[in-house]
Amino acid sequence: MKISKRTLKTFMEKLSAPEIRFYAFMIFFAIVFFTGGGARDDIQSLLMLRPLAVLFCAYALAVKIPGQWRERLFPIYIACSLLALMVFQLIPLPPSIWTGLPGRQIFSDIANIAGIEQPWRPLSLSPSRTLNSLFSLAVPIAAMMLYLNLDNEYRKRAIPVIIILCAVSGLWAVFQMVGPSRGPLYLYRITNFGSGVGLFANRNHQAVVLSCAIVMLGWYAASQKPNAKLAVLKLYASIATMLVFIPLIFVTGSRAGLLLMVPSLLFALFFIYFGRYNSRNARRQNRPRNRKQRFVSPRQVILFVSGSAIIGFAALSVIFSRSLAYDRLFNSGGINELRIQVLPTLITMIRDYMPWGSGFGSFEHVYKIYEPLKLLNPSYFNQAHNDWLQYPIEGGAAAVLIAVLGGCWFLIRLTQLAKNWRFSRHEKYAAIMCISIMLFLLAASIGDYPLRVPSVIALFAVLACIFNDSVRAVQLSEMRQLQ
Repeated sequence: MKISKRTLKTFMEKLSAPEIRFYAFMIFFAIVFFTGGGARDDIQSLLMLRPLAVLFCAYALAVKIPGQWRERLFPIYIACSLLALMVFQLIPLPPSIWTGLPGRQIFSDIANIAGIEQPWRPLSLSPSRTLNSLFSLAVPIAAMMLYLNLDNEYRKRAIPVIIILCAVSGLWAVFQMVGPSRGPLYLYRITNFGSGVGLFANRNHQAVVLSCAIVMLGWYAASQKPNAKLAVLKLYASIATMLVFIPLIFVTGSRAGLLLMVPSLLFALFFIYFGRYNSRNARRQNRPRNRKQRFVSPRQVILFVSGSAIIGFAALSVIFSRSLAYDRLFNSGGINELRIQVLPTLITMIRDYMPWGSGFGSFEHVYKIYEPLKLLNPSYFNQAHNDWLQYPIEGGAAAVLIAVLGGCWFLIRLTQLAKNWRFSRHEKYAAIMCISIMLFLLAASIGDYPLRVPSVIALFAVLACIFNDSVRAVQLSEMRQLQ
């Protein structure tokens, strides 16, 4: 059966409609949150998620509008650079080169003692894990491509979509805690049973995402125009959801979530107080205000009520001993002590594998070579629990260079934002929101690995694109005002 060119053109026009592109973004993020909440490579749902991510990448390329991605591709360039590095780590090398690489001498000695001829081997010490890391990049790349395809009107809805998914994860956690400790609502085989992990496998990742969602809610509450439809409802619904997330973070038992919750609340209150929503300005448009009259704006009331509620929730959680996170924060032991004790070993591994690295995803296997006898225990160390150190171990100098380039780009854009600060009223707050959440996730990576979770890295990638768009919007505002 032949399909005419006219029929195909009509189909592609419908497929590339602005609302369809937004639905694709929304559906993809929902799939990622429900199937990509764990960092392990043996999660069965990844067999569905990653092929779908590749298909969504193909869709994004097929409906791409010429010129729409211009000057917005740097975050994708960073991801593609990592992808190219992983491909390079999988290229087989001759024995004469491979055995001369740092950290490979032990394998050469084993082969010589066993009388085995050295085969051609890739740079990675665990090629299957590096291949897994390679495919994992399909998720953030698809998320960025789908976002770049959104029209300006629909880009503003990207954050509300993520907020809704975070709220679903929070509600899911409530049902998990109400139900049996090993009930069917826990989506992953290896997880923190008995804790409110939501759509994630790890309670730390759930708590960190909820902390980030508080910042997004504060920004969303402040971004409503006073005369917009349902503006007051959206404002108070956002604040109410923030107050619901606070006890959920406490009961997860996550130190990282508890530590990040405080700055998250400060940023959220900053947005609410200084954001666009300002009934005082709306009132000024209707009638003149007496200078001697004292006016208490809704923002000030919101600030006071929110602060009081936050302090009250925290106090009740501690007093009634229901804050597992608070207890774990001030009680050392277990994995927390192990993370500190392993730091010298991690630094030794960085030194031994520079400048080529051991291969992305290879840490679990390579660490067994270095694991000190005093740290041996029934559980195993599958991640370094410090991505700032694990990243250079696996990626080497090239990976560090890619990270430095990303950091330089971030600082340049941040400088441009500061330079043009007074020329924008609203876009700059979106940029601050993205900056704060990205920094929170990077800070959480000091003692954990949230950016190895598909849903979290997809969130991080889209926020990088929104940050870039917000800075560009601020620059355009400057150009318009100076003309």
